[in-house]
Amino acid sequence: MHSEHTAEIEKLVVGGQGLARIQYQDKFLVVFIPRTAPQEQVRFRITHVEKNHLQAEVVQVLRPSPSRREAPCDYFTNCGGCSWQHITETEQLKQKELILQDLFKKFIPDVAYELLPSVSSENSFHYRNRIQLKQLGTELGYFRRGSHEIVDINHCLIAEKEISDRIPELKQKLKPAKELRKFELRINHLNQFEHYPIGGDGEGLSFSQVNNKVNEKLVATALQLIVQKNPKSLSELYAGAGNFTFPLLQALPDLHIESAEMNPKLTAFATEKLKNLKLQKRLFAFTTDCESFVQRRQLSSEVVFLDPPRAGCSEQVIQKIIHSDARTILYISCHPVFLARDLHKIFAAKPDYRLTHTQIFDMFPQTDHFETLVMLSK
Repeated sequence: MHSEHTAEIEKLVVGGQGLARIQYQDKFLVVFIPRTAPQEQVRFRITHVEKNHLQAEVVQVLRPSPSRREAPCDYFTNCGGCSWQHITETEQLKQKELILQDLFKKFIPDVAYELLPSVSSENSFHYRNRIQLKQLGTELGYFRRGSHEIVDINHCLIAEKEISDRIPELKQKLKPAKELRKFELRINHLNQFEHYPIGGDGEGLSFSQVNNKVNEKLVATALQLIVQKNPKSLSELYAGAGNFTFPLLQALPDLHIESAEMNPKLTAFATEKLKNLKLQKRLFAFTTDCESFVQRRQLSSEVVFLDPPRAGCSEQVIQKIIHSDARTILYISCHPVFLARDLHKIFAAKPDYRLTHTQIFDMFPQTDHFETLVMLSK
């Protein structure tokens, strides 16, 4: 603990930290160091000793990476909202591709695939249509990196400009908070700004893709892949408010969908849209968790479409997908570790699948997060 060392950053990893190695006795130890960049030499101090790795903090950047830049945001040094503003967007995308490839090499080493060119965001700043801020006393902002202290902000460079510009106004309106409060600030489906306490009534519709431009490209790609299959039936898990459902129904007039979504406000929103589009006979939207859904309903043998939360699928759901023996599985993931884990389970049970489409969608510039679309075909 607290010893200082010098090493080169090999690459970035899930979580956004740089990876370096130091020799200790007769072996090399992995060290994770935040706010570093690939190929740079840094002096760092050990802050935590874990079972399989060390955590450290930068003391000095001795040789900067070619991809290092001055972070555009005034709050970046302390704020925990972004992890990669100090790295160029080109290198950010390259590192995301390497993260995915490393995970596939670990979890599905014998599966052949082609990583298609990544889809990048048109706006690397001011792209988020919603953010969540914390309030304590008169301070409003994000948690400080590695703590629950609040970094007080007056703007946010990754939020849409309309949201960012409203932060000072909101701070003036809010009464000082004696206990920690959380607020959602967003542009809603009517393109209007709104805010509310997390846990408040409006939160039910808050789960949607945060980057409108990249989401449009993601939906278009998923639509193109499924239209080529021309299925008559499709099972959709974790359907949300119908981000993919309605484009599919409109593009394929003979398609029938059974969908599952646990949030009743999202399914209510989808049902209302269903009535307006007069598609009631072609979509059955179940308000239920996916575990209950797969127990009670038979999944389509043509296409299973899923867009699960960060933790991926439960064992129960993944086994039901495997046993459905669907000709096509289209999986959209926001966490590459759990995607790789689930793919490992599918390929172990069904080696006759092939990875026919693999592509990253850079939904979250300035962070280590990204969306991945994969299609498995018989």
